[in-house]
Amino acid sequence: MTSIEEQIGALRIAFKEQAAQLAAARHQIGLLEDKNEIERLQYTYGFLIDNRMFREMADLFADEGAWIEIGERGRYMGKENIHRFLQEILGGGRWGMIENEVINHVQQQLLITVDDDRTHASARARAEVQGNSPPDTPTFLFADGIYENEYVKEDGRWKILGIKVTMTFYAALERARIWFPTAPPSVDLPPDLPSDPPVEGLGRQFNPFRWPHPITGEPLPVPVAETSKRDIKGGGGITQVTEGSKKLR
Repeated sequence: MTSIEEQIGALRIAFKEQAAQLAAARHQIGLLEDKNEIERLQYTYGFLIDNRMFREMADLFADEGAWIEIGERGRYMGKENIHRFLQEILGGGRWGMIENEVINHVQQQLLITVDDDRTHASARARAEVQGNSPPDTPTFLFADGIYENEYVKEDGRWKILGIKVTMTFYAALERARIWFPTAPPSVDLPPDLPSDPPVEGLGRQFNPFRWPHPITGEPLPVPVAETSKRDIKGGGGITQVTEGSKKLR
């Protein structure tokens, strides 16, 4: 039989092993929580750029050391300079959408790596881009890009430190027509409730954002451009890309 001292010693060893296992499990759970928060951050970025919500996009970035680099446009440093680039260059000076405008940046293949100290992370992802901004452009743009992004935990919250997009291709397709209304309600089997009507100023339905801005906590608005700004074509990035391609012909 073992002595009391030996039993106590064995219990101490088991306690230390369990404490180490618990600490490791808590760390792994923390890493998963970090990845979930970063994923929501990046997907929010995608929804905001889809709707030309440039102020809200810039607010996702860190207060210190933030940067953005899209294709061969060069790197812009600092949160406010990022906002100027998004609003004035990519957005052509207009926040929000106008009637019959389409822009999508579908976020895919998001692979996140969180550093072991849980203060810095990186991700590789893909964006599938579609757009007709401004709506009267004679082409519809398709593009593909690869993200190499960095994230930082600032004041206990994950923020975007840097966005780098390397474009793999652009394709501007001649188009005849784009439409938004779906099929009307069935006459033979009427619905129990009507669908939401199109949003005035967009010309189509829009699902409101259910969550607040992940950094500011403010409600995210329906992205309808101000009436005074609707005459601004605001094609920005899409127009610049398609016009630039003509010079290569």
